[in-house]
Amino acid sequence: MKNIIDTKVPVFQFKGEWFDAFGTPERTGVWYIYGESTNGKTSFLLMLIKELSNFGRVLFESYEEGLRSLSLQEGIKRLGLLGVNNRVLICLDSFQELKERLSKIKSQKIVIIDSLDMSGIRNVEQITKLAGEHPGKLFIFTGWAEGKEPKKNIGKDVKFIANQKIYIEGFRAFSLGRSIGIKGYLDVWKEEANRYHEFK
Repeated sequence: MKNIIDTKVPVFQFKGEWFDAFGTPERTGVWYIYGESTNGKTSFLLMLIKELSNFGRVLFESYEEGLRSLSLQEGIKRLGLLGVNNRVLICLDSFQELKERLSKIKSQKIVIIDSLDMSGIRNVEQITKLAGEHPGKLFIFTGWAEGKEPKKNIGKDVKFIANQKIYIEGFRAFSLGRSIGIKGYLDVWKEEANRYHEFK
């Protein structure tokens, strides 16, 4: 037990609103982010990419938005992601191409799959195998929701194994995972989030 306690687990040393929402989550493993359409999931994801780029290079597989979507372009400009351009790579790899990319020595440590539903990944076993082959990396998957739960069975399975779960509703991202800050949520759009949740 002493060896377990003495083992240093790498974490994200978040500050400010990120710390208040998510504390200091582990830098490896699997995260799952989900929510219904038009609730701010894409905007939150871009905010997260910008924050995580402070800790390492990020690979963003943009299956849902593609590479030439107007909403993705506007989000990048609105949230100031051009400033982290050299630390973020946006791609549209097949699952096989993704595995080949990650097998390279200097591949990114943070991998974001948006979305799981559009990625072509068929089952959670593929994900556990991928994470097992790359224990030093963080894999973040986004997914569709129906109400407060993932819409598809694969999303439910990934939510179950994820060590960090983030649910988005009404422009507010709630931490449901192992690391939760003192506030427990982060607002994607404060005015709209306050208006929406005031009546919940």
